[in-house]
Amino acid sequence: MRIKHVMTKDPRCCLPTDSAMKAASIMREEHAGVVPVIESDQNRRIVGVVTDRDLCMNVVAEGCDPHTTTVEECMTTRVVSCSSNDAVEKVTELMRENQIRRVPVVNDACELQGIVSLADVVERATIKSTQTHETLKSVSAPTDVASKPRAESRKAA
Repeated sequence: MRIKHVMTKDPRCCLPTDSAMKAASIMREEHAGVVPVIESDQNRRIVGVVTDRDLCMNVVAEGCDPHTTTVEECMTTRVVSCSSNDAVEKVTELMRENQIRRVPVVNDACELQGIVSLADVVERATIKSTQTHETLKSVSAPTDVASKPRAESRKAA
């Protein structure tokens, strides 16, 4: 099964210059824990993702004002992405390796096409339950460090 069969198409996204408050509002309205960050409304090239954890750790816990803190200041800049033609198994492997639950789906120009979550895979894909179990176990394993993409983004910041 391919990602195009299970992904959420055209997810809401934000710009690097948007406020952290706007990203949080999108999460609340969409019942999502991540918002893709695109270069501009005209160019949907993905430049990062902002997660509920990013907002909590980099805005709230730091005492920053979510109205004036930009998404660029708190987002994860290392994006692990996939293609809509990738196999579901390949994406669950990306999730396990990087300890992430959501993967943006991009075209050859890195323009956002959709997003696939572990929940999408569980609900819509036909894969072995042992594979989804192992993926959930890997992404949920407690560690002393942030997920690989988040940790690498913070090193660069």
